[in-house]
Amino acid sequence: MKPKSVIFVIIHVLQGCIVDGQTICKRHWTAEWKTQPTVHVVKWSLTQNICSSYYTECWNIDSDNRNAIESSALSNSQICPLQLQEGDILFISSEPSFQPLGMSLANVSLEGFIKCPQQTEVPQEQLIFGCRLNGMHQIESQWLGTGTHYFIEAVTSGPLLCNLGLRLNVTVKPHICQQSSSASFCSGRGKCLSHIWDDAYHCYCNPPYLGRFCQEFDVCSRKPCYNNASCINKEGQTEQDGESYECICSSQFKGKNCSEIVGQCQPHSCSNGNCINVSSNTYKCQCDTGFAGKKFIHCNIQSCLHDSALNYL
Repeated sequence: MKPKSVIFVIIHVLQGCIVDGQTICKRHWTAEWKTQPTVHVVKWSLTQNICSSYYTECWNIDSDNRNAIESSALSNSQICPLQLQEGDILFISSEPSFQPLGMSLANVSLEGFIKCPQQTEVPQEQLIFGCRLNGMHQIESQWLGTGTHYFIEAVTSGPLLCNLGLRLNVTVKPHICQQSSSASFCSGRGKCLSHIWDDAYHCYCNPPYLGRFCQEFDVCSRKPCYNNASCINKEGQTEQDGESYECICSSQFKGKNCSEIVGQCQPHSCSNGNCINVSSNTYKCQCDTGFAGKKFIHCNIQSCLHDSALNYL
C-alpha cells in the first residue's frame, strides 16, 4: 500500500475513535515547584488526551474562572497542554498506528499552531527531530527554554493531522522564589506556586509574612492601629521590629496607634470611666472596673470584669 493510502486508512480509523470533546484533561491549574526535575511522557495520539475547549476541557476550569485566561484563540483540537518547570524532561511517544508513517514534529508560532501549516511551509531548522521517527524520543532542551512553545505534526501531503489534534502547547516556567541559590524557597515561610496564567512560579506567603520571598514580617497582622485606622507596613521589617508600621488615623484621632482622641477632657467625656489628657490636644478614656468602651469615648458594662485601661477596640 502506498504511503498516501496508508495515511487515509489511519485517518479513517482514528476518526472513528474520536468523539467531539471526549477528554477532560487531568490538569491542576495551580502547581507547586518541585525540587527535582520531573519526566513527562506525552502520547502522540488522536485516540486519547485530545481536548477542544481550552477552558473546560484542556484545563478543567469552570465558567466562573474563565476570565483568568486570555488565550481563547487556543480553543482548537489539541493534545492536553503541558506546563513544565525549568529543567523538566519531555518525551514524545508515537501512536502505534502511526508506525508506518513515523512522526515529524515542528516548532511553530502561535499562528502556526492555530493554522496548522504543512511541512513544506515549515523551515527545516524548526523540525524538532530532523526526520520522521517511531517510538519514544526526548525533546531536546534547546526546544524547551523559558516561555510557551507550540509543537505540531507536520505532514508533507494528505490530511493535516494537526487539525485533528496532533499539536501540543508547552509552557516552561522559571521560579522567583529564592533570594539566592543557597536560600530556602520562600524563606521557609510559604509555597512556591504558579497558576496556569502566570509566567513564573512565585512565593505565596503564610501569614503573617509577606514580601517577594516571604522575608518580611507583617506587623499589621497584630492589628496595632485602633479606631478603624489603616495600618501600613514599613519595608524590610522582621518579626522583632514591633514598631515598623504606621497608622493612618481619621481626623478624630491621633497618636502612634490612633488611640488618642482629638480635644481635651470635658465633663462627662467618658461615661463610666476617667478622662485622661494625653497631650495638650488629645485625651483617652480609662474605663472603670467592669466596663469597656468603643473608640475610647464611652464605657459600657461588659460580661467579664477586668480592671485595666482600655487600650484597644
